[in-house]
Amino acid sequence: MATFRINEMFIDPALTLIVVEAVEFRTTTTTSGGFMFGSIAPIAVVVCRQDGTTALDMQAKPASVEQLRRDIPELDAVLSA
Repeated sequence: MATFRINEMFIDPALTLIVVEAVEFRTTTTTSGGFMFGSIAPIAVVVCRQDGTTALDMQAKPASVEQLRRDIPELDAVLSA
C-alpha cells in the first residue's frame, strides 16, 4: 500500500509548487535472500497563488484540492499556514 508525501518544489512570494508523491515499499524473501523494493511516483501538482490554490493530476486534469488535503495531513498543514 502506498503512502503519500509532499515535496515543495518551488517557493517564492507569488507562487508555490507542491508535488504530491506516492511512496511504496515492498519486501519479499526467496531461498536466496530477502529483497526490498521502493518507488516514488508523482500523483499531483498543487499550485498555490495569492488568488487561489489549484491541483492537477499527472494527466494535467483538475484534481480536488480538498480531497488531497483530507488524504494528506502534511499538505493540509502547509496549505493552512
